[in-house]
Formats: sequence, structure tokens, C-alpha cells
Amino acid sequence: MSIEKELLSSVSRFNNVVNSSPDGIVVTNTDAVIQFVNPTAEVMFGLSRDDLLGKPFHYSDLSETTVEIEVLQVNRAPLIAEMRVVDIEWEAQPAMLATLRDVSERIQMTQDLMQSNKDLEEFASVLSHDIRAPLRNIDLLAGWLQKDHAANLDPEAQEDINLIKTTANRMQHMIEDLLHYSRVSTRQRKLDSINLSDVMCDALDQLAQVIFDTGADIQYQDLPIVDCNPQQIKILFSHLIENSILHCESKPRIRISAQKQDHFWVLSFQDNGVGVPSDLWEKVFQPFDHFRSDSDKRGIGIGLATCKKIAGTHNGEIWLESSAEQGSTVFVKLPERTVLVAEKAILN
Repeated sequence: MSIEKELLSSVSRFNNVVNSSPDGIVVTNTDAVIQFVNPTAEVMFGLSRDDLLGKPFHYSDLSETTVEIEVLQVNRAPLIAEMRVVDIEWEAQPAMLATLRDVSERIQMTQDLMQSNKDLEEFASVLSHDIRAPLRNIDLLAGWLQKDHAANLDPEAQEDINLIKTTANRMQHMIEDLLHYSRVSTRQRKLDSINLSDVMCDALDQLAQVIFDTGADIQYQDLPIVDCNPQQIKILFSHLIENSILHCESKPRIRISAQKQDHFWVLSFQDNGVGVPSDLWEKVFQPFDHFRSDSDKRGIGIGLATCKKIAGTHNGEIWLESSAEQGSTVFVKLPERTVLVAEKAILN
């Protein structure tokens, strides 16, 4: 094949690629004057090729990087495009090639999701406040009734009042669990280097009453230092320990340890509880799922779901190994160091 035919073939292949590309493609000279645009770029700018060629390209001052830009359109709302600019040679002269991908829909969906999450969290907070107040009043009034009229209440009435108080308290715990779940952010903006032994101490202090009431034997080794949100990890620890205590038919015994695996730490929470059949190991981490439906167990089956959500926000994992009536071990895998990706700026 002659050199001329090879060149013609090469130009033909180039035209086929760029003209059918779903991304806008713009070529400018070193003075940022447009030399070439493909059909997608014409649509993105809302102008024909003849209207664009020879005009200045206002976004070409960025090279060898990817940014989000606002593309102004004639008689239409601007769109957001993800642009990458690279240095090339065009018609034997230095030039720049910019590829533009329309991400307006993705940006809008992200903004809508963030607003939806914000609205949901505000709704949950308001709803919990409005429900908590009457629940506290019900518990208080039931206590007064039990105290002030003890002499006039038969055993059956006493039992009914105790049931009212137990139900009100359980509802309080349900609301707290729902709030914990709804407030676990899906994104982390800042993580601190935290000694998990300190977080464990805080979690055990929070559970002091239930530990005392059940005589739970809880032991843990020195835990590592990791990048984490201490408030969320405290919630995770509290849920795992309390879950082990509440689902034990004898004196609860919990052993907590940590093992290094590459750049991760794997924490294990081993108990002597009722155990979980293997076909339910994943299901127990789903929201509102109860392995045991005992009416006297507090919560709504959302504690382990919250733990899974917290592990996910830390780029970690959580899983269960167990057997019925032989106890369970929950494993939590957390990275030792977490690198956060900076948010992209939108250039006007």
C-alpha cells in the first residue's frame, strides 16, 4: 500500500472514530482557537461546526488533567461536562485535544439523592422527637399508676402495666436504632487516627447497665490504631456486643481480638450465644430482619444492618460465622489507613 493510501486510510479511521464518539471532541491550536469539532460537540454547544471553527475555546487552559466544566449553550440551560485535555499534533502543528463527556444527568441525580437523604434525616429527627415525647409520658404515667394505686391493682393489672412500660421502652430503643441507621453517612469527609481500645472503653461504658444486669464476661486484647470515625465505630462496637448479650441463653461470654492482614485489621467478636444457621449468615445484616422473633428482645432487627453500613463507609467489610446453639463470631475488616479522594471542583 502506498504512503498516500495509508494516510487516507488513517484519516478515514480517525473520522469514523471521532464522528461516532458519544463524547464531544474539540481540537484547538496553541492559541486556543478551535480547529475541529465532532458532531457530539456541536450538539453539546448547540452550535454548528461552521459557527465553532475559528472561535476561541475558553476551557483549553487546563492540560493533562480531568475537570468538570459548565458548558454554556444557546437558548438552553448549561450542561456539566467532564473534560480531559491532552497535547497532540494537528496538521503538523502543536495542538490540544479536549474530550467532553456530558455528566449533567449524573450530577443532577447525585444532587437529588443528597437532598433526598437530607430530607429523610430531617424527617427522621422530627418524627423521633414527636414520638419520643408521648412514649416518655406513657412510661411515666404507667409508673405513677403502678405506684399510686398499687393497693387497688390485682396481679393481672400489674402485669398489664408492666407490659405497657416494657412496650414503651422497646419503642424508645427502636427509634434510637432507626436514628443510628439513618444518620450513618454514606460518605466520609474526615477520618481521624483513633486507638480502637479507647473506642471500646466508651462502648462498654455505654453498655454498663446491661453488662451488670446480665453478668456478661467481656474481654478484649489491645486493639489497633486505625483511621475512622470514632462515633460510628462506637455505635458498631455497642451493637455487636449488645447483640451478643441479648441473644445468649446463659451467662454471656464475649472475646474480642484483632489480627493484621496486609493493610487491614480484622476484628473478631466471638460469643457463646444461640448461634445462627449458615443459610442466615448474610440475611442477619439486612434491615428489619430478625433471626429470632422473641417478643421480649429489644430492637427491630436493624442493629447489624447499621454495623454493615458503618463498615461500608470505612471501606471495610463485616461478616458472620456461626452454627446454631454453638455461638457466633462477627468479623469486622477495617483499613489501617484510609485515603480520601478530593471532590472535583466545577469550573465556571
